[in-house]
Amino acid sequence: MTTSKIVENWMTQPVVSVDPYTRLDDAKQLMNTKSIRTLPVTNEGKLVGIVTRRDLLRYDPSAAMKSHWTEYSGLENETVDHIMSRKVTTIRSNATVGQAARVMYENKFSGLPVTDTSRQMIGIITSTDMFRFILENSDYVNSFYKTSSLMTSLVETIAPYETLFEAHRLMGIMRIRALPVVDDHETLVGIITRTDVLSADPSAFMKNRQDLSRKILSTPISYIMTSKPITINPDTPVSTAAELMMTYKIHSLPVLNEENRLAGIITDSDLFHMILQKFN
Repeated sequence: MTTSKIVENWMTQPVVSVDPYTRLDDAKQLMNTKSIRTLPVTNEGKLVGIVTRRDLLRYDPSAAMKSHWTEYSGLENETVDHIMSRKVTTIRSNATVGQAARVMYENKFSGLPVTDTSRQMIGIITSTDMFRFILENSDYVNSFYKTSSLMTSLVETIAPYETLFEAHRLMGIMRIRALPVVDDHETLVGIITRTDVLSADPSAFMKNRQDLSRKILSTPISYIMTSKPITINPDTPVSTAAELMMTYKIHSLPVLNEENRLAGIITDSDLFHMILQKFN
């Protein structure tokens, strides 16, 4: 087991950031190029806000109709300061990884800026950094847990013929970020995540077109979901789950039993919770 449990030794440096006057389209391109989900906004090195992939997707035209309705995109002229969150939760570099995991778990964050006492950005600790931490401590972690120990067994699912609106409703009510998609035979055929839903959701700039919004929200899940998702089994080591999430840049894994039926789901939040329990 590694003896290093301090955020400073695990955070990502240098930090990819933008200034408040960066165009949303440029911010989106940067996040896609760097494969990041959290983008700090700085002014002369001082943290002034944060933008997530979720924020940007709200202002992107719906993926379900993008080829026909790109004129409704709001990304061309709007800037980051228009949508960024100004009250940013941060952590100090001398905090423990367990403390960072607690903040990320309780707030469902994928990235947590690391600042000094004057709010200068010195790093960011992300879900990828947490996965690396688990891999470095794999023997210790796997001696306590396997996937079945951490997964959620009572899984909310959705059928492929259900609509984008229904996925929205379920995720909101259940406060979840992923829905396994199962057919009438209870066979897993896909997964839909909050990112998928937001990508297909009507753009914030399209809300005044109710006819388009209704059409988009009635889109079947089968058109939006990821087919043939990566899965694991209940006996899979926790470190393997972390490695798969890190490698494929995903935050949830359906768990299948010996009969190839859905037995549960494990998410990055489950891994964060495990870290805060064992490394706080």
